Amino acid sequence: MNFDMKCTILLFTLVLCGHSLAQATPASASTANCSPAVFDIDGNKIWMNEEGHGNITVVFESGFGNDSSAWSQITPKIQAAGVQTFVYDRAGMGKSTINTSTPYSIDNDVQILRSALAHCHIEGPIVMVGHSYGGAISLLAASEDPDIAGLVLIEAVVPNVWTPTEVENNLKMMRTQYDEVREKAPDLAKVAIPWAEATPDTAKKVNALRVSDVLPIIDIEAEKGQNTPESTQTWREAHKQFTSGNPHREFVMAMGSSHKVMADQPDLVVNSILKMIETVRGKQAGAK
Repeated sequence: MNFDMKCTILLFTLVLCGHSLAQATPASASTANCSPAVFDIDGNKIWMNEEGHGNITVVFESGFGNDSSAWSQITPKIQAAGVQTFVYDRAGMGKSTINTSTPYSIDNDVQILRSALAHCHIEGPIVMVGHSYGGAISLLAASEDPDIAGLVLIEAVVPNVWTPTEVENNLKMMRTQYDEVREKAPDLAKVAIPWAEATPDTAKKVNALRVSDVLPIIDIEAEKGQNTPESTQTWREAHKQFTSGNPHREFVMAMGSSHKVMADQPDLVVNSILKMIETVRGKQAGAK
């Protein structure tokens, strides 16, 4: 079982994995001031916050079940490097609300991200930092957007992590708890159940992804990120396959860390992001 699946099952048993049920303010921002702001994006009220200054923006994507607060200890240290940071709560998470009339899909998550960046007038170069399911969103965005100049993946859902058998087994388990979560956490059910039902299509999309071979990527995997030997092996093999043989992709093992590397080893995460910022700056300088 990969962690996003594990986290969602825990969500359904009301162990919320850090998920906040705070609601977005009803009014949308009237200007492009994103420090912070709430914008209406396709019927979703999306909370976002842009801070810092610089010609590089580091964009953070949280894992499923988490909101932007997961990065609160990381972003100030990244801003100190002379860059902007951008965090936001995905639809249905934290201070953002979800439009339930739109079917849940990873493509829609990427479109909301793209619209959020446009609202805040954020262009390239962008360094994407994605945790878990947020890593899958980051990969899909990077496969489509040339403004994304580098990726830092943290225990990310990369191709071949979500195998068909694993998705099927976990979906069966989660479905037994739908009625309970609808009764006891109806706001959470609005996003968690559609997310779960979308996982077969999400897995197919991620497993077929092809990201540029020359895009710089730092891929951090946690030694203790999974809860069974079988999942650990699947995870390890997928990440090794994703990075091996490519000089532009670096594999990093977070020894002793759980899935939440940002909490267990924040310095490793910060240093990896700073390293990617310097890589992107070097590419900028070389292009002049």
